[in-house]
Amino acid sequence: MSQDDQTLDNQTLDNQSQDVAELLSRYSRVIEDGVLSKELVDGYNTLRLADAALDKQALNSNHPEHPLQVVIIGPTQAGKSTLCNVLLDTNAAGISALAGYTVHAQGFASNLLPDELTSLEDLMLPLQRVALQDLTEDQLEQYVLEPVTPGPNALVDKAVVWDSPDFDSIESSGYRGAVLQSAAMADVLILMVSKDKYADKTVWDMLELISRLGKPLFVCINKLDAHDEATVVNSFQQRHQEQLGTSAPQIVSIPFIRNDTNGQTINPDNTIFINPDTRLKFQNALNTVQNSVDRTGQNKHINGFIEHHWQQWMAPIERERDALQNWNDAVSEAIANAKERYETRYLNNPEKYETFNKAIVELLTLLEIPGLASTLSKTRNIVTWPARKLFGIGRDVVRSGRDKQPDDQELEILNLILEQTLTSLQGHILTEQQESDSNSAYWSSMQNALQRLKPDIKQQYSNRAEQLQTEFEPKIEEAAQQLYGQLQQQPALLNTLRAARVSTDAAAVVLAVKSGGLAAADLIIAPAMLSVTTLLTESVLGQYMDRSKKQLIEQQKNMMNDQLLDKTLGEKLFTLGSNLNNDSLLLRGHELLPELSRNSSLS
Repeated sequence: MSQDDQTLDNQTLDNQSQDVAELLSRYSRVIEDGVLSKELVDGYNTLRLADAALDKQALNSNHPEHPLQVVIIGPTQAGKSTLCNVLLDTNAAGISALAGYTVHAQGFASNLLPDELTSLEDLMLPLQRVALQDLTEDQLEQYVLEPVTPGPNALVDKAVVWDSPDFDSIESSGYRGAVLQSAAMADVLILMVSKDKYADKTVWDMLELISRLGKPLFVCINKLDAHDEATVVNSFQQRHQEQLGTSAPQIVSIPFIRNDTNGQTINPDNTIFINPDTRLKFQNALNTVQNSVDRTGQNKHINGFIEHHWQQWMAPIERERDALQNWNDAVSEAIANAKERYETRYLNNPEKYETFNKAIVELLTLLEIPGLASTLSKTRNIVTWPARKLFGIGRDVVRSGRDKQPDDQELEILNLILEQTLTSLQGHILTEQQESDSNSAYWSSMQNALQRLKPDIKQQYSNRAEQLQTEFEPKIEEAAQQLYGQLQQQPALLNTLRAARVSTDAAAVVLAVKSGGLAAADLIIAPAMLSVTTLLTESVLGQYMDRSKKQLIEQQKNMMNDQLLDKTLGEKLFTLGSNLNNDSLLLRGHELLPELSRNSSLS
């Protein structure tokens, strides 16, 4: 391999490690929260294996001369611990007749110094290395790695032989990580099965899983009677071809040895007895797989493993992203409907729209009449424009004894729109909860979040609506000033309006509105307003007045749509969907931001 190829491989390895670590972190959080669907558990386990395999490849790159790792895996009562002792010609590995006895990974280093084992410790994290005598059955995050002196008939030397936990016992989910890390650590894998277990689904699931890592492997089938050997071996080979699509690896069969009165099963020194023919088969199989170990060529197998499982890992994430997009689409539609309701029910509703009436009231105050100057002066001393003071201070001074405020048509309609928007979104969430089993956690979390934040959303919305009304008041005054400017260019019409104002006691109307005694929406029935608006409408300024009103409506629509419905309400609801801090979700909060280096992303 060229230096450039090696650099490229290392970069790819680093990217893959970051991708897998990011996904594994998310899956770990969900699994720890108790979400144990088969899809998530399978994804979690394959991610753990990929993560450990990448760590192993990093070790191969950084410490290429680290000791050979021989790992024995298999189901309960297959004879893994026994085989470990055979390979080392010791009785280092504990042996028990109880299924599930081995719950920790136990590594035995043949003729290796302690310093030669330190590089392996990082590979086994988060498992903690302890001495063999310190293992405790209820502490599953432990493993053993100890030097041993092999016997004279040992089949391996200068290597670590690992006795891994059973992968099919009822409790195996608790220590599955140790099994996967052991398998990923291996340079050589030995699958140990018995005649009774070789056809179990768990065996074939594990075989399919590890076969994609491309590690040298051979199979031991234990406890075979002579007359069953050919049948069992042929059955295994045929099933391997059918399920995995490739020829079976080398198979070593171990005869079933019955206890007898002559003590032929166990040697006097408690090491396991195997006959010379079986020992030779073991030796040949080991030599074959050891000769095929290629640590530098593992990248392509790891990459293939990741490519094979990528869609499996991303599927639940993509569904959550689809749910997020679904929510965003629902919010977009709800906000569009809110804008339409605001325009239809208020801006284009002559019975509700009061903003232009306020401009006419201000115009009345600008029509100075000498006989009413003192009255208007008194009115302005009590209350001054803008309307936030007129409707506030004026009400306190002139109508201090009245508690009920006049209706604000715009605020009333805006609050009704808010209620309808939130109700429609809650209905959407409930529908999705019922129809989307695979994303029920997402929609349940969304429902809880919306319920929790609804009071805050309402308060912010209401406060902002009132604030925007205040900010819009200069526009109302500006419209009145523009109308008055046009009137000044029509002296005859101006005098007529002043006369109409006197005859209809317009000053009283102005005072009533600005002090809070009359709602602006009610001005359409006030005599002063009827006179003034009729004269304006029927005059040469009629078209200008109509244009001024449309301009005011457009400005008000743009402000409320942009500042209230889009920013205050819309952004709050959009943010709600992307900040669900629920541990049962793979996507949540700030974790939406990182992107994976592959074509798919988590953002």
